[in-house]
Formats: sequence, structure tokens, C-alpha cells
Amino acid sequence: MIENKIVIWGAGRIGRGFIGDLFNAGGYQITYIDQSRELVDALGVNKKYRIVRATSEDDIEEVDISNYSVFHTSQHKEIREVIDSADLMAIAVYPQNFEGVATQLQGYLLERNESSESPLDILLCTNLVHVGPKFSKKIFAGLSKNRQNILERNIGIVETLIIRICPNPPDEVKKQYPLVVWTNGYPQLPVDLHGFKGKLPEIESLRFVDDMRAEEIRKMYTYNMSHAVLSFHGHIEGHELLVDCLADERIRKEAEGALGEISRALQKKYKFSKDEMENWIMGVISQTNNPVIGDTVVRSAADPIRKLKHDDRLIGPALLCLENVIQPKYLIRAIGAAFHYYEENDKTSKTLYETVQAKGIRQAVIEICNLTAEESDLVDQIVAEYQNYSDKIEWINKAQEAYRLGFEYEKKYHGCGQCAIAAASEVLGNFDNEVFNSATGLCGGLGLVTDNTCSALTGGAMVIGTVYPRRREHFDGDRVNKYLNFELVRNLRDKFIQEYGTTVCRKIHEKIYAARMICAWQKNARLSRKQEGMATMAAQRL
Repeated sequence: MIENKIVIWGAGRIGRGFIGDLFNAGGYQITYIDQSRELVDALGVNKKYRIVRATSEDDIEEVDISNYSVFHTSQHKEIREVIDSADLMAIAVYPQNFEGVATQLQGYLLERNESSESPLDILLCTNLVHVGPKFSKKIFAGLSKNRQNILERNIGIVETLIIRICPNPPDEVKKQYPLVVWTNGYPQLPVDLHGFKGKLPEIESLRFVDDMRAEEIRKMYTYNMSHAVLSFHGHIEGHELLVDCLADERIRKEAEGALGEISRALQKKYKFSKDEMENWIMGVISQTNNPVIGDTVVRSAADPIRKLKHDDRLIGPALLCLENVIQPKYLIRAIGAAFHYYEENDKTSKTLYETVQAKGIRQAVIEICNLTAEESDLVDQIVAEYQNYSDKIEWINKAQEAYRLGFEYEKKYHGCGQCAIAAASEVLGNFDNEVFNSATGLCGGLGLVTDNTCSALTGGAMVIGTVYPRRREHFDGDRVNKYLNFELVRNLRDKFIQEYGTTVCRKIHEKIYAARMICAWQKNARLSRKQEGMATMAAQRL
């Protein structure tokens, strides 16, 4: 039996872990081409690599792929030969390298056309919207009209949608299998039905799409958009994983709110039905909320300048909402958060920061997002949300410093209530000796009996009272402060219930280290070394 052949330019995670996986399962002989000498050598020496399809905690599938050859981009003779005999090609490189690959490819396609006029379809596998015309322009650049016509007749440019996620694998897995590609196992590759010039590939996992423009926009403005919303909000809050962002009620509300806005706009613009969009959004959330994947905030937020461009995943959806008379308040908040993104190892985040500092936020928004004078209202709203987030970040930084101090004090001095009061009030600049002293007896759920309210919760309530007090001189008033105080204390109490299922000192300890807590007030009670270690760990959690 003669195998079909596909050449995949780009042997990274998407190339190996998605395109290679699908076509290997479809019986294709695969050839990889890559510019990384280290990766090419590793694939050549190992002669196989592993793909993990982790669709959920209960559904993890592993497959080893060995039916491939691999060449470096400098091996022109070998590349010419495999392209001449290929049935399909796929381009799976980073967006910034896409046009460069098209330029490299032009010569190989012309040489193929001299020996054969059989069609060759090229799948464009990248997170760029409507990339086909840009790729074609590079392929045809500098050619005579006759040569352009010949290539246009024989070369199919096929846009695709990359929905499968390929994040960093767990360290222990990568150590055992250095070439492993860890994926969420998304099973389908949507492809533009109208882009093909040759016979349609008989691959079960390909979904042929009639209106690719609508599908591209929907994917970019939902999957990619929601990941950006989660990551830019989550980075400010200190979250490391997208699943952590979804577990944070406030951030999840932001993502779901943004998805709701764009869902309504997509229904109006592209005539997706309400039921269809509801099912699609459920899929977006479930695919993202996969703890096995461990998709990181840093990966999803990387290259923020590209993600803030006019037609990309944040500005594009916001403009589509405005076009359809939908106020994109959640999207605009995410854009404001994005302009605060700074990650030491991300060069474009540094450029973003420097642009804001040098030109001011308003001019930075106009230039980076390519917004016009007609879109000045959107600029104003983004600037306002950026400034709102500036205040929020200040408070987040204070909270993180209070956490650090609280842990340090608890580890050294013990007594959650007084440690919470000392840490928070010192950061707030309102430390009061009498308040601190009065909290002495809170320790251990009141006097070390452990069967009452956790003293960290009580101490937290006392700190809130120093900021929003009902004052003695207004004993019969201070209603605004009083009811704001009640709301904040309730919120703090609810966080304890959410985290531990209780506010009782002893039960919190039992929840943390699954063992009954010692009644510390009893005579001769002592903590073992193991329990002391547990207590330190508990202090950090509290």
C-alpha cells in the first residue's frame, strides 16, 4: 500500500503535537522541516517521540510516533525531494516567522511545478486571523504574471483553526521523555473547504468548513480571547495557571462576561444561533478548565503587543461588539489589565511598559492597538480602565506584602490573630498597640481551646474595623462605614468557608493536614517535630 505523504514545516509543539498526531493517525508518512538544529538532531537520533492527549484527569492517552523523517532548513536537496513527492504540506511556525517561511518556500514550489503540475495544498496552522492572503502575497512576490498564474492554479492555500492546546509538559515527564508533546487532545482540525486545489484528504479528524472567515473569527474571539482575559487579570492577581484563574470567582466572572459579550456580537454578525454559541462557549470553558494540562498564565499572556493589535483577540472583539451596539465592558477591563502586563523574560512586555512610560497610556493605546480618531471613545474607556487597575495593583501589592509579613510573623512568633493584625496594619500604616495587645487571647480559637473561630479570621475582622470603624463618638451613626465593614467581614468569612469549609480553628487544622489538632491548652501538651512542621505549613495556608 502506497502511503500518502505530508511535509510539516515546523516541528514544534503544534507541528508535532497536533498536525503530526492527526496525520499519523490518518496513515500519512510525515516529514518534518525545522530551523532548530538541536531539535532536528534529537528527532533524528531518537527516531520517535511521545504525544500525551490529556483531555481530563480521567482520560489521558499516550501515543508514540515514529513514522517520520526530519530535515534541517539548510538541507535544500532533501527538502526539494520531499516537497516534490508530497501530497500535502502544513506550515506550523510562530506567527512572526510565517512570512519568512513563505519566502523560503517559493523556490521549492517553483521547482516542484517544473517537474509536475499536480496540485499541492498547504495547510496554514497558526493563531493568525485570515492569514491566507498574506501568505499568498509572499509566495507570489516578485514572480511574473505567468508564473503567478501557474502557482495559483496548482497551489492551494488552506487556512485552519488551531484549537488544540500544547503547553509545557510536567517536568518529571519531560525528564523521562525530552521530546514529549503534552496536549489537551482536542480531536479536530477545522480547515477551509474552499482552499483546496487537490483531492480532499480523507482524514477523519479534519472538519471541512464552508465559511472559514466566520469560524476563524469565532475561534480567535472566544478561545484566544478568553485565555487572554484570564491571563492578563490572573497575572495581576499572582495566579500561575489558567485553571487557577477560573477558580478565582472574580476572574472567572470577567472571562465569562467577555465571552457573553462577544457571543451576542457573533450571533448578530455571522448568524450563529444562540444554542450553537452557548454550546461553543461551554466547550471553551471546559477545554480551558483542564488541570491536567497545566496551561500557564505566562504562556497565554506572552507577546502582549501582538495580542493588543487592532484585529487580534482583545481589540477585535471589542470593536465587533461596538459595531453591533453591545457595550464591551468586560473586554475593555481586560484590555486595561493587558497594558499593565510585565514579565521579566518577555521582551515585548518590556517594550509595552517602556512605551506606556515614554508616551503615556493614551498615546500607547492608540499606537499599539492601531486605533483611529473614529475609535477615540474606545481609547478613552481603555485609558480609564488602565487607571482603575493602577489603583487595584497598588492594593494587590499591599496584600502580597501583608501575606509575606503574616507568614514570617506566624512562623517566628505564632498566634494567627496577632500576626494577621500586625502584618496588615503595618502595611496599611495604621498599626495600633492597643488593638494589637487586645488580640492576645484570640490565639488558638480563643485561649487555645481550638473549638471557636480561627483567630486569623477574627484578627482580619479587627483590621477591617480599623479601616471602616463605627467610631465611639458616632456610636449611633457611621452607617456607611458600619455596613461596608459588615460586607467586607462577610466576604472574608466566605473565603474561609470556600477554602476550608469551616471557620473553626480545630477543623481548619484538620482540613489542612488531615489529623486531629492537639488541644494546646491542656497541661503538658507538646507538638511533635512532624506536627510543628505541619503547623508551619498551616500558617502559610492561613
